[in-house]
Amino acid sequence: MEKDLFLAIDIGTSSCKVCVFNWKGALLFSTRREYGTHSPHPGFAEQNPEEIYQGIKEAAKETVASFSPSSFVAISFDTMLHSFLLVDADIQPLYPLLNWMDTRSAQEVEAMRDEYRRSGFYHQVAVPLHTIFHPPRVVWFQKREPALWERAAKVLSIKDWILGRLTGVYACDLSTASATGLVDVKRRCWSEELLSWLSLSPQKLPELCFPERVEPLKEGDFSRYTGLPSGIPVIFGGGDGPFANLGEGAFRAKEMVVTVGSSGAVRMCEHHPVFDARGRSWCYYLADGIWVGGGAINNGGIVYSWVRELLGKEVDFSLDLYRERPLFLPFLTGERSPNWNPYARGILFGLSYFHTPQALIQSALEGVAFRVRSIYDMLCEVMGIPRRVILSGGFATTDHGKRILCDVLRIPVEVSLYPSASAKGAFLLSLKVLGEVEHLTDLSPSFFPENPRLEPIAEHTVFYQKLYQFYEKVYTQNTALFKEFVELGLS
Repeated sequence: MEKDLFLAIDIGTSSCKVCVFNWKGALLFSTRREYGTHSPHPGFAEQNPEEIYQGIKEAAKETVASFSPSSFVAISFDTMLHSFLLVDADIQPLYPLLNWMDTRSAQEVEAMRDEYRRSGFYHQVAVPLHTIFHPPRVVWFQKREPALWERAAKVLSIKDWILGRLTGVYACDLSTASATGLVDVKRRCWSEELLSWLSLSPQKLPELCFPERVEPLKEGDFSRYTGLPSGIPVIFGGGDGPFANLGEGAFRAKEMVVTVGSSGAVRMCEHHPVFDARGRSWCYYLADGIWVGGGAINNGGIVYSWVRELLGKEVDFSLDLYRERPLFLPFLTGERSPNWNPYARGILFGLSYFHTPQALIQSALEGVAFRVRSIYDMLCEVMGIPRRVILSGGFATTDHGKRILCDVLRIPVEVSLYPSASAKGAFLLSLKVLGEVEHLTDLSPSFFPENPRLEPIAEHTVFYQKLYQFYEKVYTQNTALFKEFVELGLS
């Protein structure tokens, strides 16, 4: 049978998704498996790496069983960013996987902040000092679990560990590695200066490779369980955020994707690493010389879900620009960009006895949009005005979500209807690896259907501009109080 199918595996935070594409980029099949995050202590967010691997195996087996195993050309991957896994000399996990929600190293961040700034590490690794990145996590384990740290032979991402099981090669691609906060992005190598400062031996880190790295699937547990033939090319791929830009077709300079699902991110592409003089943005590698500057929010659709669940009943809802309502600062799980304040907490400002459930829902949606606006404004300052903006993600593409985002951003936007952009990005990289195109920019426009456009409403933009300015004032006035409140032990 002709080999005409591609298997793309997206390792997400709460689930993995396995997709099948043909040579033309048509999505023929998709399935997923969910897995949990556990929090044994406040600020801890841990996952079982074996549970994630088993989920991928099961989803891949279901997928392969729907086709002929011999018809697959290649397997490609993308992955959640900011995962942290300690393994022993036999590559067995010593501790649960930490994901991006884990903030246990907040005290280490505080202790390291001044020296990190003085040493100019941001301008080498292109990420701020924060709990989602490796440096404070390394220090946390060195201080809090020294015996465990000594036993650790490697620090891997979840994809490094899984691909090692599939291929026998334990390497970290530059896209995933650039989101650890340990990569000298200009030299494209682990930062010797930062590793020295952390007393982190380079031997504890995997080999660096490019996302185009390809290794054959070895005969073993994965091939036997799924039915995939050994020897099929396994393409290492990269981070889910940058690869979503590729999947959306927004990977050329000054093209932006605003993704709001459970969390959210604003990402714009460039042909070189991007730095902010004020150290607010991050920059990750995509592939093929493309870099992605951006910022992220912890609190996207989870805010909407939380409010709906808290109300305890279904509430009919429609937008009303002038509805009486409070102002919602949506920091239910701390905050990342642009202020990188792990102590930030939610605020309902101006709450009234007369406010309705609809008022609370609308204020929650607007609060998320205002946080996205703060990142958008920051990126425009750092990288310039985008020539194209695509909205994606479950929250961003709902009727209310896209309307509010468009009006708060005050710009025309395209609305993506594509459900699996990161997996599609992994598939598109396969075409480059297999020689179908020399560069990603050579990909045919036929891979990227035209998105519907949404225009801002002038009356709405004027109103939201005033409300956003007030929102920023409320945030600024409360900045010093967030940490003091957290130290009371009530949040």
